[in-house]
Amino acid sequence: MQLLGLILLIASSWYIWKLSTNFFDDETKEGFSNDFKLLKNKINETTNNFSMDKLETLWKKYKEEEKGDKSLTKKE
Repeated sequence: MQLLGLILLIASSWYIWKLSTNFFDDETKEGFSNDFKLLKNKINETTNNFSMDKLETLWKKYKEEEKGDKSLTKKE
């Protein structure tokens, strides 16, 4: 039964792939390709923004500000 499901999945995937390659013109395929590249670049940029080095720097800065705020409230 599982083998039959796997065969059906592969056959339907192949059929959809064949239909989509014939359905889209070159301009549309190029547009999809460019949009996918832009999406990958944005994801990479976002992951670089949240790198461990940057997060550690922000955490240290937060701790320093927290210490500064505590000393200001004690003086008041």
